[in-house]
Amino acid sequence: MNEFESEVAGVIEGCAGSKIAFLGIGNELKRDDAVGLAVVDQLSAYVDDPSISIINCHDVPENFTGYLKRLKARCVVLIDATDFGGSPGEARLFELDAVMSSAVVTHRASLDVLGTYLRLEAGAANVFLIGIQPVNCDIGDELSPAVAKASATVAKAIGTALNRFPAKNG
Repeated sequence: MNEFESEVAGVIEGCAGSKIAFLGIGNELKRDDAVGLAVVDQLSAYVDDPSISIINCHDVPENFTGYLKRLKARCVVLIDATDFGGSPGEARLFELDAVMSSAVVTHRASLDVLGTYLRLEAGAANVFLIGIQPVNCDIGDELSPAVAKASATVAKAIGTALNRFPAKNG
């Protein structure tokens, strides 16, 4: 198990026994910016648990705040293209508060508002970001090979962790 997989397993283990929401964020018309959407699409194949919500937010995660408030997930994991200066396709796990003080996320304003809302209004105790280093966010509809590979790796790491540490039943 590599460092990223260990970190994901730690987050899922810490959220075990509670409702968890995974939010894929991105614009499918801007190549690697769509990586969060690709991850949640693949993650659906790993999850068969009604206490785990997988949401494709496109590039407007703030539009899902009402749903998230009704959901009452204690743990929320945002998945997005994130320019943190890493290698192409590299995935990292961040606590959302730590990321908001830097300039690494592509949707920083909306994620900052969303994170604050999730904690204060929706009752989320834990809000994380899985960031994947993009290669190319120009207009286009295909992920770069490194980012496509990363999307599968991230989905599998989350799926494996969820199988080891189940969320709340029901």
